[in-house]
Amino acid sequence: HRLTTTVDLSARDAVPRATAHTARPTANRTHGVLRNLHRAMTAQAQATTSPTHGASVGNAAACDPPAYGTYTTGTEPIAESNPVASTSGGKGLPTPPSPATATNKLTAWDFWRSMGSPKFHVAPMVDQSELAFRELCRRYGATCAYTPMIHARLFVESPKYREEIFTTHITDRPLLVQFCANDPDMLLEAAKLVAPHCDGVDINFGCPQRIAKKGNYGAYLMDQWDVVHDLIYKLNKELPVPVTAKIRVYDDLETSIKYAKMVEAAGAQLVAVHGRTRTQKRASDVRANWAFIAEIKKQLKIPVLANGDIRSLREARLCLEQTGCDGVLSADPLLEHPSLFSDPPFAVQNDLQNPLPIQGDKNVLLLLEYLEITKKYKTPLRMVKGHAHKMVGAWLAEFTDLREFLNGHGGPPKTTDVLIAWTNELLGRVRLVQRTEGRSHPIPKKSPRQAAREEAEEAKTAAIAEQQREDDAFAELDAKRQKVTHASHETATAAN
Repeated sequence: HRLTTTVDLSARDAVPRATAHTARPTANRTHGVLRNLHRAMTAQAQATTSPTHGASVGNAAACDPPAYGTYTTGTEPIAESNPVASTSGGKGLPTPPSPATATNKLTAWDFWRSMGSPKFHVAPMVDQSELAFRELCRRYGATCAYTPMIHARLFVESPKYREEIFTTHITDRPLLVQFCANDPDMLLEAAKLVAPHCDGVDINFGCPQRIAKKGNYGAYLMDQWDVVHDLIYKLNKELPVPVTAKIRVYDDLETSIKYAKMVEAAGAQLVAVHGRTRTQKRASDVRANWAFIAEIKKQLKIPVLANGDIRSLREARLCLEQTGCDGVLSADPLLEHPSLFSDPPFAVQNDLQNPLPIQGDKNVLLLLEYLEITKKYKTPLRMVKGHAHKMVGAWLAEFTDLREFLNGHGGPPKTTDVLIAWTNELLGRVRLVQRTEGRSHPIPKKSPRQAAREEAEEAKTAAIAEQQREDDAFAELDAKRQKVTHASHETATAAN
């Protein structure tokens, strides 16, 4: 089995941050503005000579990932604010053995220190914690990152899925690659493919979504402790890098602690604890139970990370103080606030109780920077659009014509250059509002209830689409398998 990785080895600051060319729309918000934007975007798209890559964004040929199996480390020095396991060996930092094996790999606290004892983590998010977004977050204070959740069986059996779902880079460290699975052997086979390119492999025991229920993985293994144990135990015994686990709490503290201790005993070298139960899916409905996380931290002898209600750097520090944990993860809030961990803050959050959405134009600037990063790394359009909605969705509730354009209703194909032009148009409008009306917050054209209803519907649609992609991938694999079986049968019949 071969692995696709990107090999653009330039320093992370080699690509300059996107320049904000402020558009100057008239005060009268008519569709004429959007028509002009469409013309400009169309002209820009037609002027582009580089080919597109299907549903991927980023059309520079030099940015294409190499053929399978290539992975180089580069020769130019790359400045890093935090030492990482792959390149450190610095004073006082444990260094992973080379070559690492299942028996000599680092464990627990040595493993943790080898990564630089990272406090601020990009949580694993389906279709959202991809390489380009991880790099953006690292530029703004994140000190470790997880990949999106990867389906172990699809990763092993489908080269197409493998190429799209996992890309990395020499600067993309420390990195934990997360898999979902319920078969220890299949999980090990998948994990061995990524082991040379990461600091550790994480197992998802926390996903509460419908796709996890159907596939019998994630949080739906909380009822199958033997399976949870066997998955962790298998990787700990046979994988050359440490295994970690991301879990949820139960309704009662006693069971939560017993579960966490079992995960530790099975061989997990680090545990991330989400302070909500499997049925508490929406963060807006219930606060994360930091008290449960604090008790679990007291009981375990390995590093523990806290997850839940990390919407600002202030809340991240508060969580570390109240739970005693060694680090924190942020998921959905980080999508709305990619500079969440920046210190000093890139985006000031004045409302401590309701720090999101981000006011003013800061997230528009971050979106421009993210789009520039996607020129280096081929990123599926669905992921790029998802980030755009999260970063600037609040303003799109006011400028609904731009939202319609992003959703695909008219205009040229959504290449990176087209999306940069679209973002600059949004930046111009936001700054015009600030200049002429003195406000830094959007005024939605729809009621909060209607907007929430539409957001929930979009989330449901995205979940169904993700389930369909998984179903289609399995159907394609089954069809190929049946074709091979049929051909073998015909050959055997002809021979007889």
